[in-house]
Amino acid sequence: MALSNLLTHRLHYLPLSFWGVLLFFILFVMMKNYTIYFQTAHHHSKHLVSDFWDSIIKLHVMLFIVLIIVMVFFVLTSFMSYFYEIRLPLKQAIALFFRLFTILMIFFYYIAAMWLSPYRERGYGDKRSQTLFGGWLSKNPGVALQYTIFLILLVFIAVRLYLLMISYFYDPLFVWLKHYLSFSIHLDLVPLTNIGSIFYNLFMLEVAFMLSNLLFYPIIHFFQVVANRLHPIKLKPKV
Repeated sequence: MALSNLLTHRLHYLPLSFWGVLLFFILFVMMKNYTIYFQTAHHHSKHLVSDFWDSIIKLHVMLFIVLIIVMVFFVLTSFMSYFYEIRLPLKQAIALFFRLFTILMIFFYYIAAMWLSPYRERGYGDKRSQTLFGGWLSKNPGVALQYTIFLILLVFIAVRLYLLMISYFYDPLFVWLKHYLSFSIHLDLVPLTNIGSIFYNLFMLEVAFMLSNLLFYPIIHFFQVVANRLHPIKLKPKV
């Protein structure tokens, strides 16, 4: 309802809503990248600070390209609808594009972080880590392909397990909390009527996103331990 309202009657609120979601997304990815690059406070690894900011710049470039694609599709949709009365599925296309984009980003960042993790744990920068990994990859392409497929399967299994836990554990738990403790969590979006409703919806999306990540963490942490133990690149401890 909120998305339909945003793309029809409240279209003038679209830029503010879009930039609000994008800002939160960028801040979240920045925090994730920070945890990847720095195991402790960043002033203990000053040589990695430039690599961290380079990753943020690359993120902005990628998001700018995605933004251009969405804007072109939006303009094309409006043009076809106004001049030729051809209505393209704008809402469905944006939802599908956003889903595919986020899935690809998750796989890209996760797989890249996993392959470079043995080198980053030794304090190497991006360029050195990528060079060393490239040398290892040229000698072990088959092993690299197998482990990459294994990582993708782990993500799919973890997501499937999370969905099962939502259905058979989290949902009953929330129902129990509501019934016996009169405690309930409502994360519903409201129809857009003013600026306040926009910020309310943005806040609800952020809370839902953070809560989902919190509930998903135990599962992904377990699979992360498994993936680390089976990592094909084994480096000797740094003396």
